[in-house]
Amino acid sequence: MNVAIFTEVLPPYVSGVSTYANVLKKGLESRGHRVILVTSALNKEQASIKRGIVRCPAKRSGNKFGYECRNIHDEHVIRFMDKFRPDIVHILTDTKIGYMGLYIADRLQCPVVFSVTDNYADRFASKNPIVWRIKTFFEKRHFCDMIDNAQVITSTNKRAALFIRSVGRRRKVLLTPVATDKRRFDYNNSNNEANMKIRRKLGIPRSATVAVFAGDLSLAKRLDSIINTFKRRLKYDDNIHFLMVGGGTETAYLKSLCAKYHLNDRVHFAGVLSNSLMPEIYSACDIYVSAAEDGLMSMSFAEAMACGLPVLVKEDEEKYVYSMIKDGVNGFAYKSEKDFVRYLKKLSYFENDEREKLKYIVRNSLKGINSTHMAKCMEKVYANARKAFNVHITFEKGL
Repeated sequence: MNVAIFTEVLPPYVSGVSTYANVLKKGLESRGHRVILVTSALNKEQASIKRGIVRCPAKRSGNKFGYECRNIHDEHVIRFMDKFRPDIVHILTDTKIGYMGLYIADRLQCPVVFSVTDNYADRFASKNPIVWRIKTFFEKRHFCDMIDNAQVITSTNKRAALFIRSVGRRRKVLLTPVATDKRRFDYNNSNNEANMKIRRKLGIPRSATVAVFAGDLSLAKRLDSIINTFKRRLKYDDNIHFLMVGGGTETAYLKSLCAKYHLNDRVHFAGVLSNSLMPEIYSACDIYVSAAEDGLMSMSFAEAMACGLPVLVKEDEEKYVYSMIKDGVNGFAYKSEKDFVRYLKKLSYFENDEREKLKYIVRNSLKGINSTHMAKCMEKVYANARKAFNVHITFEKGL
């Protein structure tokens, strides 16, 4: 099967979407399929293809990624796709690359699979309610266009069905697993000396317990709540540090909050790092944390857990906590700020031998969660899409 996957970002951009696309490609190829990833790239004047990746010229944008494809009708991409002749178009974003995917599917008459990776209403933050409403209106329109033009909708979390209903659509969502490259993300590939070197570069003490988050520093991640917790409930003597890896619309605000609370010695910003560096980063930390209540894509969870990090995630009212987390075994779901602090402190008291045992247990809990399993599940999704493809795709023009 020929599969064309459209994603606005790929590694080295650190996000669940970029990692998901990369891992899915490897999994599908291991199953004998031909896969092309179509993405955008800054500082590129003409679309090019190399090692199964088509990179389109991009421009700066106010979206959550910071940039987007310039031209959804790029003649070079069309030429590549005409030659490749995809059997399936799989879209991971409703930004311009997503619309390029719809255009290609319409042109070549092939079914579309759309994966819901976030909620359109969480992408922008503005103190001006009018600005927020205008931006959210367009984000909702883009989201609906993808839903309306896809034969099959997928997500890694059943919460996606709530997002779809919130825009007045009634569509079934097929749940698919996440995975990671466990050969790369493995704490056994690192050692204490390398871990301490990473900590020195980041300004983190050797003896500190380090909680890490990696991904978009956006409003939906609610990272300000973790910073507020450090201010209210954690003392300097607790020797617990917080590391954020990535960039996004909330970066400046989060940094200003740390400066206001005098937390710059305990809260660290690594910035946007190459995905190739993430195994080393995770191995130098002790626990992965998330305060998002409505997240969907959990690729960074899988990467961190493969490196032996237990996960501390915010529980939500609908109990849609990530299914790969086994409470008390490879992580914890906290309900309150008090619980969050209690779990952090509990882990900070572990001796070195206890931490090594925990790493083994956490990594072993991912047994069976790999790119091949992900690809097998996606094959069933693609089969459903091809079966459902009995009507002409209507492409919304004008974007």
